Amino acid sequence: MKNIFLLICFLIVSLSAFSQEENSYIRDGNGEYFDNNYGNSEVKYQKALAENPESYEAKFNLGDAFYKQKKYKEAITEFIAIAKNESNKTKLAQLYFNIGNSQLKQTEDLLKKQKLNEAIKQIDKSISSYKKSLINNHKDKEAKYNLAYAKHVKKQLENQKNQQNKDNKNQDNKDNKDSDKGDQDKDNQDNKNQDDKNKPNENDSDGDGIPDKVEKGNDPKQQEPRDTDKDGQPDYKDQDSDNDGIPDSEEAGEEPEKPKDTDKDGLPDYRDTDSDNDGIPDSKENPEQKPNNQISKEDALRLLQAVEIDEKNVQDKLKKIKGKVIPVKSGKDW
Repeated sequence: MKNIFLLICFLIVSLSAFSQEENSYIRDGNGEYFDNNYGNSEVKYQKALAENPESYEAKFNLGDAFYKQKKYKEAITEFIAIAKNESNKTKLAQLYFNIGNSQLKQTEDLLKKQKLNEAIKQIDKSISSYKKSLINNHKDKEAKYNLAYAKHVKKQLENQKNQQNKDNKNQDNKDNKDSDKGDQDKDNQDNKNQDDKNKPNENDSDGDGIPDKVEKGNDPKQQEPRDTDKDGQPDYKDQDSDNDGIPDSEEAGEEPEKPKDTDKDGLPDYRDTDSDNDGIPDSKENPEQKPNNQISKEDALRLLQAVEIDEKNVQDKLKKIKGKVIPVKSGKDW
């Protein structure tokens, strides 16, 4: 009996020291947290957990520290792990509220990266978390406001996606029409070229629609007919004078006698291998295509601006209710 008593006494003393060390680290972590030293507070909470891996305060506050450092993935992982073993409804409401906030922040990060589809999936997760928070505490006004806010953001994102899909569909239809028109124009041009071969035209030798007198040039100092691509075939007999793969007939524009000069450099497009002066040869340029799972940078910025405005409205309402807004609910042992 004496040995058992001594063992029990030893355990009581050890547990007391164990608890004091844990609480000391938590207090230090809270101090660092209040001083906005979130990295240091994370270290302190980790040390508290090394003393007591089951410490609710240390685990919860560690999740808070992750959130403040914008480590949203780590924060979510920490809060979910706590929730799995928690039965107290008040604590569960706090945990799911924080999970929802972290997922909402992840949504904003995805928008900054112009990943619209992924942002919509993430905002859905946030909405689900706020609902779970309210199931455990239906009186929580912050959770109600954040749920309404998340639903509003989701609606904005879905509207943007629908508009994007509509634009993509219209672009596809336009591309198909342009392709059909291009094929028809090519057939017409081929037929015209064949007719030109059968019936020489003294005014347009190469049948590109640009009069020979324009392609030859009117510089009195010029001894030989102009040959832009130096291939031995003068421009007035060359259907692709600048050898950029685009027929002169396409580059000349609607008034062949006054050929189009896009960059206004005095050199008509059919003789200019970079007709828009953008540094990219005409032969290499293709219409810019945006991936279907992305939105333009401008659209993303507009959505984020709307998010910031809506968030401010939510925060203002909460200030009227509680006098102070804390983005992440804290379970700190003050």
